[in-house]
Amino acid sequence: MYGILEDGQLIAKFSTPLSVTSNRPVIGSDTLSLKRFSVVKTAQRWEIETNVEPLSTTANKLFSMLVKKGSHESIQIKMPQNSGVISKRTSKSTPVVNGSKFSTQVEITGNSGIIPEGCFIRFSNHSKIYMVTEDMNNSGTLKIFPPLRADLVNVTMAHRDDVLLNCYFDFDVIKGMTYSDGVLMDIGSIRLLEQL
Repeated sequence: MYGILEDGQLIAKFSTPLSVTSNRPVIGSDTLSLKRFSVVKTAQRWEIETNVEPLSTTANKLFSMLVKKGSHESIQIKMPQNSGVISKRTSKSTPVVNGSKFSTQVEITGNSGIIPEGCFIRFSNHSKIYMVTEDMNNSGTLKIFPPLRADLVNVTMAHRDDVLLNCYFDFDVIKGMTYSDGVLMDIGSIRLLEQL
C-alpha cells in the first residue's frame, strides 16, 4: 500500500484518482512562422495529486499531522509505483550504485532481475527521487531522469516498495478534517510536492 507515513507506519493510503507528474520549468515561444523555441531548466520536482483514505485506527494521526505540519513541514510518503512497473519488475536485490553528479546514467552492481522503465528509485546518500528511463536486466548501466543531483560512490538504491519521498502538503490542502455522514473522515483530494 502506498500512502502517508508517520514514524515509519502507514497512517493513510492513497486512493484513486492518483496522478504523479514531473514539474520541470520550460520557457518557450512560437515565432510568426510557428517555429517553436524552448529552453528546459534543470530544476525538477515530483508532484502527486490523490485522494486519501485514512486508516480506521490512525485517522486521528492524519488529522493531527495536517494541523501540526500544514504546508511548512515535510512529511514522508511511500512513493507509488506504476502498475506496469509492479508487474514487470523481477529484481529483489539491493544494488550498489556509482555515478557522477549531472549524469543521466549510473552504474549498478549486485542486481539480479529486471528494473523496468518508469520505476521510481532513490539513492541512500540523498533524498531526490529519480525515474528509470530504460529497462535494465541484472547489473550494468541504468538510465535515469532527472540528472543526478549528487555524486554516488558505492551507495545502495531503493527501487521496490521501499522508495520513500519527503514532501510537503501544497498550500491549498485542508488543515483539518471533514466528516461525511458524521463518521467517515474525508479530506478530499490532496497535492504533495517533493521536498528539494
